[in-house]
Amino acid sequence: MSRVFIRYALPRDAERLVSDGVVGGATTTGESWAPRVQKWLSEQQAGRRLILVAEDVSGLLGTVQLVFSFPTGYADREAANGIDVAMVEALKTRTDAPHGVATQLITDVQSIARKRGIRTLTFLLQLHDNRGIAQAKSWGFEEFRIMPDAGRMLAFFRKSIE
Repeated sequence: MSRVFIRYALPRDAERLVSDGVVGGATTTGESWAPRVQKWLSEQQAGRRLILVAEDVSGLLGTVQLVFSFPTGYADREAANGIDVAMVEALKTRTDAPHGVATQLITDVQSIARKRGIRTLTFLLQLHDNRGIAQAKSWGFEEFRIMPDAGRMLAFFRKSIE
């Protein structure tokens, strides 16, 4: 197995996240992945989020984001307040990624969050995602809110990282 490196995403990674198979399939908004990833990168450049990618010799293996504040119109201060609460978002790995890549991404994003003065991390999953919920709980996240959204139920989780 080759060495996996975790690093900040760069603009050149936008196309690679799609072509390497980290992101793909249908999106909840119906937009294609390339413009969506470009939006994420522009929000990173504006300081509202950061994006990490996992990479080895085969290409990009996974990604995770830390959202400090949401764009105008999407504010949810319990989920990300721009001060001491941030949301872990868009955790995705390639289907053939080595075991442990998602956990390493979560570990690294938590470390960065602590260094930036974040005290609470939140995580959002669809309520029917039993595997994702079990994984979030194994990382120490606890459910704090359930809410409907466009015909589906969402579960919010949080974790103190002080």
